[in-house]
Amino acid sequence: MTLDFTLRLEIAGPDNTKAEVTLGETTSIGRQAGNDIVLNDQRISRQHAVIVCSAGACHITDLGSSNGTYVAGERIPANVPTHVTPGAEVTLGSYTLSLRAEPLPQDEAERAPGPVPQDERPLPASAQPVPPKAEEPAAARATDEPHREVPASTPPPPNRRLPPPDDDLINPESAVPSRRLLSYLPGIYHTEFMSRFLGIFEATLTPIEWTIGNFDLFLDPGTAPSGFLTWLAGWFDLALDPSWSDTQRRQLLREAHAIYARRGTRWSLSRVLEIYTGDAPQVDDTDPSLEPFTFKVTLPHRAAKVGRELIEHLIDAHKPAHTTYTLEFT
Repeated sequence: MTLDFTLRLEIAGPDNTKAEVTLGETTSIGRQAGNDIVLNDQRISRQHAVIVCSAGACHITDLGSSNGTYVAGERIPANVPTHVTPGAEVTLGSYTLSLRAEPLPQDEAERAPGPVPQDERPLPASAQPVPPKAEEPAAARATDEPHREVPASTPPPPNRRLPPPDDDLINPESAVPSRRLLSYLPGIYHTEFMSRFLGIFEATLTPIEWTIGNFDLFLDPGTAPSGFLTWLAGWFDLALDPSWSDTQRRQLLREAHAIYARRGTRWSLSRVLEIYTGDAPQVDDTDPSLEPFTFKVTLPHRAAKVGRELIEHLIDAHKPAHTTYTLEFT
């Protein structure tokens, strides 16, 4: 099928930078040099995603990136081709990619080959008129006497080509062609089948290499995947409550080193409660009316809004063990 349009990718980056590229059959995207599209962002993996276009349709595959690929605001699963329609926005780190179908110029559309009319199609070889054979000289016939011409009715030789590979072994619709392992083989092995066959192993090995190469992003609470935050919290013997939002968890882990260095102080307790509630509480341990080793915590919230049980749990975890307290909500 001949297309009367080209597929282009609009790239909008930070600081209002914009670029536009024409998509080929396969387009790789990543932070590392050598990709078809190089995006300089620490939240983008070295080999982040690949876009495959055929018959006017494009599919994007996230190659196991650390921070994921988002289509229309939803994160797509890794190593699964996802259809992208013109106009849909694809987000990678701080970059936004938009697919656009651009019509061909009129002169190019006219020159594009189309279907051949029935009466203009070439005849099959068996129906082609055979030109008359010139009379050979007698001397030539005497020289070629041992040669016998093959009668026209002799059937053609059988087809010796091997059948295509079994679909159960390799599925060309879902397999991503190899982009690296194939380069280690001699040129005689650079075939489509070998490329897709090695792509099976590359799809398994490459995400592991990318994870190891970008492991520094896992150790930063600002860039670590949400599922990895619980493991980081274990470094401080801290159990994250399910009611905490993703933003609250990341902020607590950013300041955990300072909070735990001053654990048991008024500042430490006040800062933990402020991260959870969004407002700084009042912690008073100088009121003469208080009992010895007793302090009062006042929060500018209703108990039902922030959860009294969780507040009491946070205070018990960060107060000095020999003290007691009273909790008030205003």
